[in-house]
Amino acid sequence: MKLYANLHTHSTHSDGGYSPARIARVAKWEGYGAVAVTDHDTVTGYAELKAECDKIGLECIFGAEFSSPSKLLEDIEGEAGTFHICGYHFDPEHPPMKKYLEEMSHRETDQTRILFERGVHLGKLSGIEWEEVLEYNKGITWLCNEHLFRALIAKGLMKGEDYPKFFEELFGEHRYEVPPSYPFKQEHEIIKLIHDAGGIAIVAHPHKQLCYMDALMEMGIDGLEIWHWMMTEEEREKGLALAYDKGLYISGGSDHNGYCSGFYEKYAHPEDCPRYAPPLTFGTTREYFEEIKNKQINR
Repeated sequence: MKLYANLHTHSTHSDGGYSPARIARVAKWEGYGAVAVTDHDTVTGYAELKAECDKIGLECIFGAEFSSPSKLLEDIEGEAGTFHICGYHFDPEHPPMKKYLEEMSHRETDQTRILFERGVHLGKLSGIEWEEVLEYNKGITWLCNEHLFRALIAKGLMKGEDYPKFFEELFGEHRYEVPPSYPFKQEHEIIKLIHDAGGIAIVAHPHKQLCYMDALMEMGIDGLEIWHWMMTEEEREKGLALAYDKGLYISGGSDHNGYCSGFYEKYAHPEDCPRYAPPLTFGTTREYFEEIKNKQINR
């Protein structure tokens, strides 16, 4: 089986390692025929992705990944208690969607700024102003620790090998110490928001979450991600059978693994990276991509 489209990637517009344009070029080099950048709660990288894809002859679709802490999962701690939902084809100018995207950018950026200021106050950061971080990341509205670290490197204040200590001391678990300025929406709210904006909603990497698919389908979920590093072979088989039985879209993507992640840059050899995956390991087939692209299931 040949995979054709990588529909789950993250760029420098959220917490990925490559710009949208470079993701397009890497995806093309890997052998993909189509790609989507699904940054976290932001869509500011799409214009750059589309321009590069048009230039190099690669298909692309519009998307974003939304985090949604769920009451269904409220007894599970941390990220395991969250559904991740990729929305495709939605209109970012749809007023409620536009408002939510703006809120999510404020949420992440405010949290990052507060932790930055705390780091300065504690003497763990110096030689850089918050305005310089914003200037270095011009055009990006959703700013996390990755954006701050790249600005520090650009000023010569840190090196790549400093990242683990930087992350642990300033961010990491400290993020939970900063109350969010805006709440995440629940999964049923995200699904409705995507639909109201004209898009389709696909649950990302439902590892240990397939048992909740009936509930998600009642809420209107349109599909699920199959070929993702988190999914076991058993879950892939079960997910495929479910998608065929219920008429759901079938997606897949590399997320923060593989060549499109941009994390191999820190290693002498890609294979040394814990996130390593051979080319065309994750994604979806041309048949399933066409269904998502055209918003029409033909099975």
